[in-house]
Parts: sequence; structure tokens; C-alpha cells
Amino acid sequence: MKYQAEYDYLEKVLGKMRLRVMLLEGEREPGRYPDLGLRKFLGVGDGYPKMLRAPRSWAEGNTIYRITDEFDCNYVFLLLPETGDGMLVGPYVTVEKTREQLMEEAERYGLPASRLHDLEACYAAIPLLRDDSAFFAMMNVFGETIWGGSHTFTMLEVRDDPPAGRFWQEEEAGRDPAEVMLRMKSMEDRYAYENEWMQLVTLGQSQRAERMLGNFSKLSLELRTSDSIRNMKNYCIVCNTLLRKAAERGGVHPLHLDATSSDMARRVEQITDPEAGGELMRTMVRTYCRLVRKSALRRYSAPVRQTIACMESDLTADLSLSALAELLNVNASYLSDLFHRETGKTITEYVTELRMNQAANLLTATNLQIQTVAQHCGISDVNYFSKLFKKQYLVTPRQYRSEHNPYR
Repeated sequence: MKYQAEYDYLEKVLGKMRLRVMLLEGEREPGRYPDLGLRKFLGVGDGYPKMLRAPRSWAEGNTIYRITDEFDCNYVFLLLPETGDGMLVGPYVTVEKTREQLMEEAERYGLPASRLHDLEACYAAIPLLRDDSAFFAMMNVFGETIWGGSHTFTMLEVRDDPPAGRFWQEEEAGRDPAEVMLRMKSMEDRYAYENEWMQLVTLGQSQRAERMLGNFSKLSLELRTSDSIRNMKNYCIVCNTLLRKAAERGGVHPLHLDATSSDMARRVEQITDPEAGGELMRTMVRTYCRLVRKSALRRYSAPVRQTIACMESDLTADLSLSALAELLNVNASYLSDLFHRETGKTITEYVTELRMNQAANLLTATNLQIQTVAQHCGISDVNYFSKLFKKQYLVTPRQYRSEHNPYR
């Protein structure tokens, strides 16, 4: 397939966002469950709207379509040039449905109250993008690449009308094996995402961990009550537990973990609205990451702690061994040996790692040019900076930005 490299790269990046990409070759229609089995469960499995059932029959070339269906699930569809093959991305949602909204959805299709939990699970399996501007900026770049410029294609938003469908019937309640496999795969992806998030906390990388937090869905956890505030509190309790375990792996002493966890538990019970709960979870991430970073320094001697403090205070400064030794008024050879013995790294290696971590944060959080990022990290030669960055992250700074923050 032409543009195979671009397609493979896009599929990899979207996979990081838990978005599924389906390639529709020739006249083949989408798989049986392009909506992850939601319609099948609701008993409208034969009622896929034309836009999802046969997108090639209505779509035009040089156009990226954003399709929103009657369940507020979003998809993107386009026809690849020359081959005419279709590409379908999705589904995903941008807003979480409340328990009350799901009750109304269940009533609409005659779903028994006893199956509400299953409906919640169906929506929990659908990826949540609270802000899909990054995704669409990435699709825009993809369009420019395959069609040769921003002026050569358009982006359209369309909405499907609800299918006639049929009401849910008890005899249709059985699970189709394909549906079960889709749900299992979605759950595996969600847990992999959760583990990646916990690993960032273990490393003390609060900015990246906080950004990933925004893609979690409260529906991913069991909603045990009809009280939205109580559900939010339960969600915060689970997050507090996960963060505590991640920080423990990061070397934080149980004494500090217990104090922080207890404080967060008290603050959870003071939540009065969902927005306050969301802010508390962001505070949790920052607090536990800070504990991890502080814990890493406690095992070092005073000279090494002071050296690291000097490094972190200004990465643009002269952080050579001689400059640091002079600043701390110690012998350079003594400082070099002590630092390597306690950290397992030379001063140069440690400084480089700090600078590259700072570079990664700036590449994903700002629009700064690569050369400016290098300067903020204390490296004036952008080529040397790129070489150091690729050695640590195995990709160039530009590739890293595209993969971790596609809309930049």
C-alpha cells in the first residue's frame, strides 16, 4: 500500500491514545463490531447506519470525515489516495455519560435495570478523549502528507440519524464470542495504559502522568451507587491507592506514604462536586511524584545532594565537574568519586539525563523550536543536543514530539 510507512506510524501513535484503526481494503465493510459491540449489546446489531456500515458508498476523496453517531461515539473516516481503501478510526467519546444518562439510554432501548451495569461496561470500553483537538491536528497533518498540502483536502463533520433498530430482547442477551474478545482486548489496552501511567509516577514524572490522567474514564471503574459524588469519591480512593503503590515502587518510605495517603483520604471525603474530585486527583499525582523525587535524594550524602540541587536549580549553567567542585568548595576528584559511588553515574551522565528529561517535558508541553528547547537545557549546539536526545529516547526530538504530543 502506498503511504504504508505513514499509515503504520499513525496507527502506532493512535494506539498510544487507545484509538483503534481499521483498514477497509477494496469493497470490504468494517468488522462486525466497529463500535466495540455496543449496538450488538443493545439489540440493534443489524441497525448500523450507512456511514459505518458502508462508508465507501458515500464518502468522497480528499476529505476527512468526523462521524458522530446517535450514541455520541465519534469516528474518523477517509479514503486513502490511489488505492481507494478506506481508513476508519474509532470509536471514542469526548464526554462521559452520567449514570442518569445511561439509565435514560437503557430505557430508550428497553434494557432491563439489571443490565445497567453491563451498559456501563460497554461505555467504559470506549476510549475517552476529553479534548480531541490533538487527535484532529494529527489527522490534519496526515491529510497534508497523503494529499500534498493543506489546500488539497477538507474536513467535514457529519452526524448519523438513529437507526430504526429493535428493542433489546432477553433471548439476545447471550454473548457472542467475537464481542467478548473485543471487550477483552479493550480491557487489556486500558490496563496497559494504567500501568504506563503508574510507571511515570514511579519515576516521578508528574507532568506526563498528569496529562495521561486526563484520558481516564470514571466509567472504567465500577459505579456502585447512583450518587455521583459518592462515585467520584470512590474513584479518588482507587486513584489514591494506585498512586501510593506506584510511589512505593519509586522508593518512598512507608512512613511518608502512610502520612500522604491518610491526608488524601481525608480530603477525598471533603469533595462536594465532581470538579473538585478531578482537581484533587491532579493534586495527588503531583504530590506522590514529588515524594518520589525527594526520596531519591535522601540516601545520598550531603555533598552529593548539594551537587544534584545545583544541577536541578539551573540546567543552563556550567555543570561541569570543575565548576560544581569549585561552587561547593570541594576537591574535584573527591566529588567525582563520591558522586559515582553513590549514584552509579558520572556527573556528566547525570547532568545529561536531567537535561534530556527536561527536553522531553518541553517538547510535549510547549511549541518551542528544537533549538530553543536545547538552549533551555543548557546545550547550544542543536545537532549535539539531538544526538544526546536520540541516545536516551531512541528517537529524534521531532519524532518524540510527534509521538507524545501530536498536535504540537
